[in-house]
Amino acid sequence: MTASTQEIPGDGTFLVGEEIRPGTYRSAGPADDTTGCYWARLKGTTGDSGEIIANSSGKGPVTVTVLAGDKAFQTSGCQTWKPLP
Repeated sequence: MTASTQEIPGDGTFLVGEEIRPGTYRSAGPADDTTGCYWARLKGTTGDSGEIIANSSGKGPVTVTVLAGDKAFQTSGCQTWKPLP
């Protein structure tokens, strides 16, 4: 995946500026009825909870703005994230 990719798959940790572009993205919500949609903006990729800038999970649609200063964006159990204009 390159930073020119417009959509973000629903599962994974993606480096900002290398694998995804900064910007505002929207997911329709959980990929299935058994899980929630979790996302996190990260300032590092070691997995330490102190690296979480902001995060949330839920059962409905969600919009997140990934900033250029974020190191990574993590997502789990979500439908594909689509960029908003």
